[in-house]
Amino acid sequence: MSSEKDLSPSTKTGRHEQLRQLQHDMKTYLGVVTMGLQALEVVREDPEEFAELSQTIAEEGVEPLKQVVAEIVDLAMNEQE
Repeated sequence: MSSEKDLSPSTKTGRHEQLRQLQHDMKTYLGVVTMGLQALEVVREDPEEFAELSQTIAEEGVEPLKQVVAEIVDLAMNEQE
């Protein structure tokens, strides 16, 4: 099991940058989902628009967000090794 104390300065910097990028990505994709859900309220009476917007939310928000979560889990698991 390694701790942050065991990391070299360059490894710490790389990990910090990776975490910052993951944070940015997570906020971006959560924004897509949040705005998309708000937009669904506006188009709920139009089944075609609703379906199209739902697909966009899934493809551009939910799926990438799932990938970010998987990357965070991988990062955490690698830290424990």
